Amino acid sequence: MKKTSVALTFIVITGFLSITSEAAVESTQANADQVFVNGGVYTMNQAMPWAEAVAVQDGIVVAVGGNSEISEYIGDATTVTDLEGKMLLPAFHDAHAHPIWSGIDQLKCPVFGSPSIEAIQEKVKQCLNSNLTMSTGWVAGAGYNLALFPAGNAHKSLLDAVSREIPIYLDGEDGHSGWANSKALELAGITADSPNPELGVIEKDPVTGEPSGTLREPAAMGLVKQIMPRDNEEIYDDGLLFAQQLAHSFGITSIIAASVGDKHLAAYKRLAEKGNLNLRMITSLEYGHTGFTQGPEGFEEVFANRQQYQHPRINVDSIKIFIDGVFEGQTAALLEPYLDSGSMGELNLKPTELNEAVTRFDQQGIQIHMHAIGDRGVRAGLDAFATALSVNGPTDNRHHISHLQLISPADIPRFSELAVIANFQSVWAFPEPYITEINLPEVGPERVNQMYPIGSIHESGGMIVGGSDWAVSTMNPLVAIETAVRREDPDNLIQGVLNKDERMDLDEMLRAYTINAAYLMHQENTTGSIEVGKAADLIVLEQNLFLIPVDAIGDVRVLRTMIDGVTVHQIN
Repeated sequence: MKKTSVALTFIVITGFLSITSEAAVESTQANADQVFVNGGVYTMNQAMPWAEAVAVQDGIVVAVGGNSEISEYIGDATTVTDLEGKMLLPAFHDAHAHPIWSGIDQLKCPVFGSPSIEAIQEKVKQCLNSNLTMSTGWVAGAGYNLALFPAGNAHKSLLDAVSREIPIYLDGEDGHSGWANSKALELAGITADSPNPELGVIEKDPVTGEPSGTLREPAAMGLVKQIMPRDNEEIYDDGLLFAQQLAHSFGITSIIAASVGDKHLAAYKRLAEKGNLNLRMITSLEYGHTGFTQGPEGFEEVFANRQQYQHPRINVDSIKIFIDGVFEGQTAALLEPYLDSGSMGELNLKPTELNEAVTRFDQQGIQIHMHAIGDRGVRAGLDAFATALSVNGPTDNRHHISHLQLISPADIPRFSELAVIANFQSVWAFPEPYITEINLPEVGPERVNQMYPIGSIHESGGMIVGGSDWAVSTMNPLVAIETAVRREDPDNLIQGVLNKDERMDLDEMLRAYTINAAYLMHQENTTGSIEVGKAADLIVLEQNLFLIPVDAIGDVRVLRTMIDGVTVHQIN
């Protein structure tokens, strides 16, 4: 660890001296509104990777260079910030998150992070007396850890122990599982005779044949959700504001909302029109029949009228397609069967349907954002992009696939060949309980050790971007970056490494959350690096990431976040 830190220190210092001896890039501005000096400015601009100082005027970077050069931009009205050696970076981009629905979850009965079944039960018990429960008659929550239960199958009796009179429903932290008590199942009409809905699973008790309480995928989860009280506009707006504040605290100013419906789009537009949307948003409208977010109008109507939600801070030209499910419910599509069941999972769309949809949207200039977990799901997605390329020719739509838990080695070079961007949630890339306790019995050690091949995609020439999938996992990019560099538990509670050969360099992971993600979002001319003419979307870190041990990266705080030169988060 110490040898690594020393080597990085040498690289940073020597590189800085060679660059800052050059003249600063100048602009026609005489003075600047803001100037930052005495910093470790990591620009993400390969022509000038390091600098000492930055000048900002009217929300735009007007100069980057050494302290002496940038001092020329200081006037009587200039606010000068002495960074005192702290690190200045372009703001982070989260290429896959669920701001509104996860924000709403935090305002209901959140059980995220509960370390035990007993802790979940205690939290739910507290929610019985909440104002929301009193007004709706339901306990609605989210965030239970599936790894606490055998095969991720949470039993209704555990919620019945809290209450058999009040209906209780919790979403799992994976977003693809739900847990209901007996009362909720009764109100939904789910019995031992209830068949599995298309693309969903009602788990049954192996002894009694009664529904266990666990529901897999929105098709089954929706059987309960459709009878629950609807969320109103106020809670949509409050959920978005919660998410925005959290994003700013982690240095994030651009987000791809990974699955939205009409109500989500309306909330983004309401906040933007009030001047309170301090995020650059790409909204991926859900396509298909999976039922995560679609409003009652249906996809085609919302898609046809999506431009009404367009705004300088909102890009609506993106489509989300769920190719498959997740390993926990064996709904992820595999090339070889699950070991314990013989199932191969399932694709949400037939290959012909998927190919037609992707070709259609590609021809229309729409960016396609895919969810694919299993290696058969990934292959189906890549095949669809190959079909679109053969029909439409090259485009600049910058399609991407998220999650990518398992990829066939034969498909790894195809990301570069097809110009498909690999959108990883790298915070999952360590031997965490989902992998060791659920996935390992399902697929065996060989496939487990192939999971999340970030390094392989990068080495093959594919572009890597980073996303959180919040609230499935933390929104903090620095925790995800550390995990990708180490392939170990960032909390240092779990021993072991998940395929050390897939480790990434710190520089490459910083690029994944800045300039690479900006490129994915069609923002590379606006954000993603600190260059003259770009927006002053900037963050200040309390430490230089290249001068500390890699296992400390996730603990570094964001002291300040700016978008268009306006401070939206600050720790004094």
